[in-house]
Amino acid sequence: MRLALKISFAVLLGVALLISLNSYLNVVRERDRLKTELSREARQIGGTFRIMVKEIWSSQGELAARAFLKRAGQWATDHHVRWVWLEGDDTAELPPVEIRPRLEATKQEETVTIMVENEAGADFLVTYLPLRVPNGRLGAIEIGESLDGLHGYVRESLQRSGLLLAAVVVASLMLIGVLGSLWISRPVKRLTAQAERIAAGDFSGDLGNYGKDEIGTLALALERMRGQLASAREADQERLAALEKLRHTERLATIGRLSAGMAHELGTPLNVVAGRAKLIASGELEADEVVRSARIIGEQSERMTTIMRQLLDFARHGASRKQPLDLGQLMAGVAEMMQPTAKKQAVNLICLPTREPVRAMADAGQLQQVLANLVMNAIQAQPEGGDVMLSLACPESEVRLEDRVEQRLMAELLVEDAGPGINPEDLTKIFDPFFTTKEIGQGTGLGLAIAWGIVSEHGGRIEADNRTEGGAVFRVLLPLELEKTV
Repeated sequence: MRLALKISFAVLLGVALLISLNSYLNVVRERDRLKTELSREARQIGGTFRIMVKEIWSSQGELAARAFLKRAGQWATDHHVRWVWLEGDDTAELPPVEIRPRLEATKQEETVTIMVENEAGADFLVTYLPLRVPNGRLGAIEIGESLDGLHGYVRESLQRSGLLLAAVVVASLMLIGVLGSLWISRPVKRLTAQAERIAAGDFSGDLGNYGKDEIGTLALALERMRGQLASAREADQERLAALEKLRHTERLATIGRLSAGMAHELGTPLNVVAGRAKLIASGELEADEVVRSARIIGEQSERMTTIMRQLLDFARHGASRKQPLDLGQLMAGVAEMMQPTAKKQAVNLICLPTREPVRAMADAGQLQQVLANLVMNAIQAQPEGGDVMLSLACPESEVRLEDRVEQRLMAELLVEDAGPGINPEDLTKIFDPFFTTKEIGQGTGLGLAIAWGIVSEHGGRIEADNRTEGGAVFRVLLPLELEKTV
């Protein structure tokens, strides 16, 4: 409704200005017309008086002529008539001093009409009809008429204009209020409700028909946007579903490669459990030995349970959920999970401890997949054995925001190996999907691409390079959302 009010005020302001201007011009025009009519009337009356005065003055003298003018003034109640001298020393019968300069034309015996104000402040329209008397002296018949009637007309015209303006304003407000509600306010409220529904993620149903005006054009644009957003969300959901399937597939492939190491890791505790169980079943052990064997069986069972839980947690397919996470603990957990595979390959897996917790908002399962994939690649890069080192630091690095780049502390997870390194030509391609340098059947080419996607979704980046002392290094940089705590 505020838009309708703005339009109403703008229209009414224009209407008011037009009506006011028209009223002013009408008043000025009527006032000039009345003044002209009054002046013409006074000139006509004065012309008659001038002829009669001239004859009376010539035949009967000055006194008779003045007496005639006096009687004429008494007869015309709406006019005052008198004789005045235009030259000479008789100041009592001369026009007022302030209007004498305006009577210069009378010296050429031209009739002059002027507007004057008396001592009481009333306006008069005074006409001077010059007449040269027989003795040669120049005088004039002065005919004055009050302009109170003209002022009354002006006031009445202004009152009518004011009433007309008020009526137009009231009628316009009512009309624009009704039309504004029907044509602007209600459609805009409906569009606002639809836009809020779309903003909330509800893309179901069309927006309806809003006509062919500007509101209808806006509704059509909003409808197109709704359709595009709905299509984009469906495509995004399909993309996320496909990406999650790829991640799960890569996770299962990693599990397949971990299975051999896990089987070896489970073999030792199983042998211990079987041997202790046979000793207990033989009945040859003393009571203390039975208790000790039972305790050993329990410890080995817990060890196997832990190994299996780690494997199941890694393989579990779940939704992404970011929460405060200690990256040091995550790194240590991955190192522990990958130890059996590393031992089988004669690789020394080293995890450098952190002095204090390094926390970030992240999905534990997804980052675990990233680190496991990098560690697995590092192990496979050293078939003859070697070292793989995991470390965590907090260097200052560039963070790209929406409209700027700034420096801030980042969590840096490093995975380093002592293998042959990465071919410089492959450094720009190793994060491409389905690109792999492994032999057929040993890699899908999706591991690093998925790792790159996960890290990007966390607002970080992943980099690969060769070490100067030999081997490759992968850096996973993640923004620190929470301050480090001791």
